[in-house]
Amino acid sequence: MKFFSTVIAFSALAGVALASPQRGGPGGGYGRPPPPPPPPAHTAPSKPSEPASSPSSSSAGHDDGHGASTTAGGPPVATTTTAAAVLGEHGPSTTTTVGHGASTTTAATTTTSVVKGTVTCLSSAAATSVVNGFASLLTAYTNATAEALLADDFTDTSDSINFLAGNPLGSVTFPSKLAFELGQGTQPAIGFELLNIDAITCTVIAFRWEAILGTASPVKGINILYTENPTQTENGWQIQSVFSEFNSGLWTTEIGGTCVPPSQARRLH
Repeated sequence: MKFFSTVIAFSALAGVALASPQRGGPGGGYGRPPPPPPPPAHTAPSKPSEPASSPSSSSAGHDDGHGASTTAGGPPVATTTTAAAVLGEHGPSTTTTVGHGASTTTAATTTTSVVKGTVTCLSSAAATSVVNGFASLLTAYTNATAEALLADDFTDTSDSINFLAGNPLGSVTFPSKLAFELGQGTQPAIGFELLNIDAITCTVIAFRWEAILGTASPVKGINILYTENPTQTENGWQIQSVFSEFNSGLWTTEIGGTCVPPSQARRLH
């Protein structure tokens, strides 16, 4: 019995030992430890990714035209702004170049402005050119000449024409450029000769002329031209207003009308 008791006790102890888990196994325990694992391969520490650029942090501009641009996942990239001021008829021009890696983007902004000249007074040559241009509206009318020579606020006042046309005396004969174009554009061409330019100021021209309508004596008249120069250049003069008077009695007879002189008693002496 003692022998069997010893065998049973030994078997029990052996069963406990066999049933006990080993250290290092899937469940841990107290058995024989497994061999140590191999050392891990060397890896570089991971670099934290930079936050995506935002409108407030993506670029920093300075008055000197240089700044920095930040792109998500990449280092800051220098941004260079080059401003070139071009004086003259084309105004200032600004060009901005942004570099990122191998790519380059260029954006250009150009502002155009009209630069005026410095001419503020009529020269003798400019006054002659204006008068000759006005004469051509009577001898060889074209809308192109009228558009170029007459100012946008053009007016023409003549009681001589008002009398012939039946308009109220003292009224503006042609109150606009369009009215002049519609009226003068339908008239037949006449013979016109410039007698003399008698006065030239900075903006006013006075001249005398005569027109040949028929076989009788020529009709003589006087014109005063008020001019303006919106571009202030030598060739930029335009007629703003015209005041014209001429021998309307002779003009009437030349176009087939009648004009009876007053009686001898009522004539001026």
